[in-house]
Amino acid sequence: MPPLQIIANLRAAGTTGAAPRNRRGLRRLLVSCAMLSCAAAPVQAKLPPPTPEQQQAAEAKKAKEAETAKQQAEALAAVQDRIAARFGKGTDYKGWTEPGKIPQKAAEAPRSTGPHGGTSPSAEAHSGEAARR
Repeated sequence: MPPLQIIANLRAAGTTGAAPRNRRGLRRLLVSCAMLSCAAAPVQAKLPPPTPEQQQAAEAKKAKEAETAKQQAEALAAVQDRIAARFGKGTDYKGWTEPGKIPQKAAEAPRSTGPHGGTSPSAEAHSGEAARR
């Protein structure tokens, strides 16, 4: 029975999600399942061990990849060092700003922190005093 007829046999057995209707259909179903399981057996077979030449080639490939990775890491470190040296040039960072060098807009006005309460209510406040004015 060719493998393409398995689906046809399943349909002939009357399997539409339920059990086969007769013995002949059941037999066809079981034969089809047995053929599928025999066809899957070679897939599970173990491969033969690699030959010595293949092992040497694999080791040489691994060594070459390791050397390439090492060169790339060294090149990356050199580029990062150059960027880090360029980043810190021209600054004399002390960790603070001297009081005379603060821009006027950045300097705080005296007593400017926190909420500011006034003596007269605003027009937006819906209090009795604002409504009387």
